[in-house]
Parts: sequence; structure tokens; C-alpha cells
Amino acid sequence: MTSSENPKNPHHFNVFAAACPSRKLLNDVTRRWSILVLATLLDGALRFGQIRERVDGISDRMLSATLGALAEDRLIVKDDADGTYALTEPGRQIARQSLELFDSLYLALDEIVNAQQTGSGAAGAPAGAAS
Repeated sequence: MTSSENPKNPHHFNVFAAACPSRKLLNDVTRRWSILVLATLLDGALRFGQIRERVDGISDRMLSATLGALAEDRLIVKDDADGTYALTEPGRQIARQSLELFDSLYLALDEIVNAQQTGSGAAGAPAGAAS
């Protein structure tokens, strides 16, 4: 099934098509800092400094640019009254899925690190290989 035939995709967006707006959103969301900021905001609205403290290593300049891009994509909103940033519902959906991606990364790292330590070469069998 192609992504445009996916029943969860009633608009028939196709991230594999260069001109599809889903491609820009995918690019924006999967940037290293963006996905971390989105996941951080799952805990609730946070101020700029609180986000910076939780996302270790991000500079003020990069955080500002990331928040701007996520707001432009309508994944977050800023409450000017109290200076906090919060997820919109689409942002919340993407942030929840990012946690599943993180869990998959952690599981893969266990296997990768084990293979590296034992010197067994590539971790696991090739994807799709019969066992």
C-alpha cells in the first residue's frame, strides 16, 4: 500500500512526492531540535528557558528558530500573556508518535551496541530476511 492509499490519509497526501506539502512538514518535524522540542512540550506549556533547560545542547538562537518554524507549521502556539509555548492538537499527535520513535531507537541501540561489543558486525539480520 502506498502512502496515498493509506486509509488514515483521506487527503491523499504523499510524502514521497516532492511538491506535496507533507514533505515540508516532514522536513520541519524531523529536524533534530524540532522533534525534541515537540516531545518536551507533551508535559505541558513551557517558557523559552524551561524548554532550553530540558533540551540539552540547544542554543538560544536555534531554539528561537525552531519555535518559530513549529509555530509557522501550526504545531505549537505561543501564549503572549505568560510567554509559554504549547502544542496544538496536530503537534500533540506528532509528539506522541515521536515517543514511539524514541522507544524504537532505544531498542535498536541495544542490539547495535551489543553487536559492536561482541564484534559480530552488523546488528541483526537484514530487514525482510527470512529467519
